[in-house]
Amino acid sequence: MEQNEIKTDQQNSSVQDVEAGKEQMSKPTENATGKEKKSVLTGKINLGLIFSTIWRNRYKYIIPFVVVGVLSCLLVVTMPKVYKVTVMLAPEYNSSESSSLGGLGSLASMAGINLSSLNSQDAITPSFYPDLMNSMEFVSGLFDVKVTTQDGSFTGALSKYFTTKQKASWIDQQLGKLKRDDNISDVRNKVRTSNGSDKINPFALSKKEYELAQAIMGSITCTVDKKTDVITITTQTQDPLVTALLADTIKERLQVFITQYRTSKARNDLKNAQNLCERAHQDYIKKQKEYATFVDANQDLVLESFKAKEENLENEMQIAYTTYSGLKQQVQLHKAKVEARTPAFTTLQNASVPTKSAGPKRSIIIVVAELITFLITTIFVLIFDKNVKL
Repeated sequence: MEQNEIKTDQQNSSVQDVEAGKEQMSKPTENATGKEKKSVLTGKINLGLIFSTIWRNRYKYIIPFVVVGVLSCLLVVTMPKVYKVTVMLAPEYNSSESSSLGGLGSLASMAGINLSSLNSQDAITPSFYPDLMNSMEFVSGLFDVKVTTQDGSFTGALSKYFTTKQKASWIDQQLGKLKRDDNISDVRNKVRTSNGSDKINPFALSKKEYELAQAIMGSITCTVDKKTDVITITTQTQDPLVTALLADTIKERLQVFITQYRTSKARNDLKNAQNLCERAHQDYIKKQKEYATFVDANQDLVLESFKAKEENLENEMQIAYTTYSGLKQQVQLHKAKVEARTPAFTTLQNASVPTKSAGPKRSIIIVVAELITFLITTIFVLIFDKNVKL
């Protein structure tokens, strides 16, 4: 009996030793796991752990990559090609204004400030030209611009081109952008009937006219270099010839607007001087006729009263002539002022029909989509992997 008890005690002690050994063997693994989790929880990025997790779950990336690749390919196929044309203009400033600044001009240019534009008496400086391009009055004036597609399949107004020839991508159609079925002719007829004119009323645009104006506005970009005041106009449509025609038209419209604005006061002064000069000329002709009639009728009379009246008529005629001569000189001065205020533009880059499309960048879109898919899939893999704790 005693021997059996001794054997039983030995067996129990051996079992306890084995269990103790297992516990000791499991402790390093738990410590390692605790260290691994600790390294992530303390904010340290364990690249080795991330790469090993990605490699272990690499098969989970196949389906997302294939699905996103197919969808992105289908998406870029539905995107129509667009063409861009850039026009650059350099406005000319009065040299007397710039020379009066002395050596401050060079210092200001180093700081990115154009003192010549600040010294200008104009309320609308070149920095306001982008806002002008985005105004409804300017954009609605482009509705009737005549354009022609490169293949010759369309010739007509720009508004009709945008509503019948501009293709919308699948995303734009889903977002409710301007579609090919849109037609604004009925709305424009109502505006013409009520106003009695052939121009769109920018003050009372309909919904479709507003959408059309927004579409045209989105195809026009205007930037101004603060140092040099160089104006850059960029247009973008789905036809190369239409894009070039639109850029050239906008350049001309901008030049006309700037010319009319800068010379508006001088032209008003010229008009007033011309009116005064015309009235002074008529008054001089009238006084001249009165004097000639009186002299012809009283050639043989020697009375002092008649001589005094003759002198008065002659003096009035001379005063009228002096006034007329002075106003005529004023007219010439105002004409010279109009010429001086008329701006000159140097075209640095003319509009030309592009031969290659500017977008969409299909390969870049697909690559970006796949990269985003990789990042999102990696996040889900790290979240749901049992061996990783974020």
